[in-house]
Amino acid sequence: MRFVHISDIHLGKLLFQQNLLEIQADLLAQITKYLVENKINVLIMAGDIYDRSVPSNEAIDVLNDFLSLLILKHKIKVLMIAGNHDSPTRLSFASGLLKQEGLYIEAYPQKEMKPIVIDGVNFYLLPFFKPSYLRYLYNDESIVSYQDAFKSYLSRQKINYDETNVLITHQFIGGNQDIIRSESESVLSVGGSEMIDVSLVKQFDYVALGHIHAPQKVLYDTIRYSGSLMHYSFDEIKHEKSIVDVTIADKDVSFELVKLRPQQNLIKLSGSFDEIMEHYESNNSDFVAIELLDTMIVPNAIDYLRTKYENVLQITYPNLTNLQLKNNTKADIGFEKLSSVELFEQFYQKIKGVAINNQAKKIIAEIMKGANDHGA
Repeated sequence: MRFVHISDIHLGKLLFQQNLLEIQADLLAQITKYLVENKINVLIMAGDIYDRSVPSNEAIDVLNDFLSLLILKHKIKVLMIAGNHDSPTRLSFASGLLKQEGLYIEAYPQKEMKPIVIDGVNFYLLPFFKPSYLRYLYNDESIVSYQDAFKSYLSRQKINYDETNVLITHQFIGGNQDIIRSESESVLSVGGSEMIDVSLVKQFDYVALGHIHAPQKVLYDTIRYSGSLMHYSFDEIKHEKSIVDVTIADKDVSFELVKLRPQQNLIKLSGSFDEIMEHYESNNSDFVAIELLDTMIVPNAIDYLRTKYENVLQITYPNLTNLQLKNNTKADIGFEKLSSVELFEQFYQKIKGVAINNQAKKIIAEIMKGANDHGA
């Protein structure tokens, strides 16, 4: 049989206050097209369906439209679990009624996992959980860490490993290699104690993981994070975003990584202010982060840069040390010729290392005007 594995859709996510929902909806449309054209009748969604536990109505509509198209029109089965960003109650609403249509949602760990059997393959759905939930579920005070909880949970299950088994989970599974992490991921606990050793799941024929945004295997090719559908932070720009097309035949597993093409990407430009303004091509579609290598903060840099790169979201000055940023609060020469707003803008840049955005600048201008009027 054949299925596609995705995760970490994060519907409704904002990137520097930019709404990504239109881009996300287009990516889901690409996935629908791929499933239909390749006659694949199972889709795995391994958690973090929404970005927030209380999603917007628009995000809910996008998911509903996507699922309705898959299940009702194309008769594609969807296996979905809750991630750490999801509200289990909200995600599982009416899930019992939808099973007969081919939508299987597991929002809470059950005492006994019962597989969903499709074409001879057992799919086990294990949503995100904290150790405290399993302590409550089994009344077992010995469960303290994520490792304890996961090991205890699997030991209580009745799984025939002679059969073909797929595990779908949103727990943080790791091995003895470094896992590629991203700024956009939530930290589940202090000090990295949320990591669960990959040895606990290696007996499954395929493990469909969610939570980590970089597509990657965990020691074994058949234990994989599909990664997020698009870049959700600028440290992810080197990640090749993809979905996983998996084929299983008599416990023999093969897969293909299929790239996605978002309408807008995240890109990062690095150079001096003059170099970036003169030598890089204009870009008014993608979201842009700019590293200015100048050793002094460039006044009004973001305004100038946005004439060439409309969607500049971030400016950083890597050559300015934290110490310089902390201590360099003295006004520049000629400060007495600047307006109150320009002085504040200069101060903000020195402290934060990034330019103040236009909306904040307008608010500051109104505050300053009100203060001047009151003083007059």
